[in-house]
Amino acid sequence: MPKEDTAQRLAFLGLGDEEQSYLRALKPLLERHAEALVAAFYRHLLSFQRTRELLRDPGVKERLLHKQRDYLLSLGTASYDDEFLADRLAIGETHERIGLEPRWYLGAYAIYFSILAPAVMETYRSEPHRVERTLSALVKQLLFDAAVAMEAYIGRHDRELEYLNRELAAAGRHLAQEFEDQRAELRQTERRARAAEDLASVATLVAGLAHEVGTPMGVIQGHAELLESSVSDERGRWRLRTIREQIDRISRLIQTLLSAARPREPVRIPVSMAAILENSLSFLAEKFDRRGIEVERRFAPVPEIRGDSEKLQQLFLNLLLNAVDAMPQGGMIMVSLGTLGDAGVEVRVRDSGVGIPQDQLSQIFQPFYTTKEAGQGSGLGLVVVRAIVDDHEGQIEVASEPGEGAEFRIRFPASSGQPRDPGEAGR
Repeated sequence: MPKEDTAQRLAFLGLGDEEQSYLRALKPLLERHAEALVAAFYRHLLSFQRTRELLRDPGVKERLLHKQRDYLLSLGTASYDDEFLADRLAIGETHERIGLEPRWYLGAYAIYFSILAPAVMETYRSEPHRVERTLSALVKQLLFDAAVAMEAYIGRHDRELEYLNRELAAAGRHLAQEFEDQRAELRQTERRARAAEDLASVATLVAGLAHEVGTPMGVIQGHAELLESSVSDERGRWRLRTIREQIDRISRLIQTLLSAARPREPVRIPVSMAAILENSLSFLAEKFDRRGIEVERRFAPVPEIRGDSEKLQQLFLNLLLNAVDAMPQGGMIMVSLGTLGDAGVEVRVRDSGVGIPQDQLSQIFQPFYTTKEAGQGSGLGLVVVRAIVDDHEGQIEVASEPGEGAEFRIRFPASSGQPRDPGEAGR
């Protein structure tokens, strides 16, 4: 409490130097009758159930009696220094902490006066004027103490209410954020559901058209291969190669759509990941040569995994073909195979292509989403990849920077077999 505020309070109550001198003169009386006064105060408290409940604990009782004695003796000091004021503030905070409401401790100040007044009148019975002035100073002092204690009680209570308000506001903001997050998640789920419906519609169409499209494509492919050996000029050969490449692309698209439209029951047998990777790379060796793409293998001995070799091969063919499409001017593909301790097997497929923008990385596994130019991609290859990885209880991650290529990391749980040397993959 600021000193100027204390001075103003004392002046308002009329607690001047004269009143303070009367209070200091009470010190011998208070010291002489302290024990009797405290005992009388305690007996009065026991007559009320609320205060009687507070005093059931012997420790609380002893502390109360000790504090009351100190308080009564302090009435004879009237110093109003920092220690005196801190003690008065502590009284109010203690009342609030133990749950004693103002009505109870205001009554306590009245009890103090009712006990002290007869002692003052008896001590100064031959000096009526002194009795009057002393009792007046005592009332003012008790009112001052009650006001300070009550304000401390209210201040502490207000601080607790303010804290609770802040906590409620923070909880409200947290709930609002959770609500927004759930709304966003719901919108994402709705988008995925619509995409799944679109995919189901496409599946129905593909199932009926696959053979109709596949048959003429096979005929065109066969004639193109026959014509290539009969054409002598380079420009004509280039046109035939272009036809074959586009037929290959159409065939891949049909196969991808068929895989999504007609998923079969997976097979779970121990498989060699090195063998699957070697087969996938062998299938695309000619395409790599035509595109000017070099392949680097980094295969370490790894344990077998339980999986479907056909599905896994489809997974890696899709990743490798994506890497080829990302390097129209040629480049490098690095395929790594290694262990994750007891956690399983990790495969990395890295290319030196155009990369994927950061804002698109979270969308590349969504149906029909593609970073390729219109007509160059179906947006289903990575959907199939993700589905195969999930079906094998694996995990897939992608890291990329525009202009610096992309790396797909796939992790699979290992079976109980021993690591196999990559050199045994083709045996």
